[in-house]
Amino acid sequence: MRPSSIVHSGMPSGHKWIGWWGAFGGPTQKGIKSYAVSSFQQNPFAGVFQGYFFNGFRRAAKQLPYSGIPFVVGYFIYTWGNKEYNYVNSKEGHLALGEEH
Repeated sequence: MRPSSIVHSGMPSGHKWIGWWGAFGGPTQKGIKSYAVSSFQQNPFAGVFQGYFFNGFRRAAKQLPYSGIPFVVGYFIYTWGNKEYNYVNSKEGHLALGEEH
């Protein structure tokens, strides 16, 4: 009977074609080409403002019925509630409701 092999929990040793966690030390692959553009040559924000001026207003106006009407209703409810609260807690409001101030 032969003894069992040693169990390793670390990096594998020996000659392997594939390395360990990002250090792939295999042979260089052939036939793969990659092209890149320098970040100094890229212009990621080209036409951002021009596109917004022509298209952004149209998009915002299209969504106005869905967002503008609830905002206006909420604003009027908020202002009415503040006026009502201030009136009820004032001296005139107490006298109108028949309470003492």
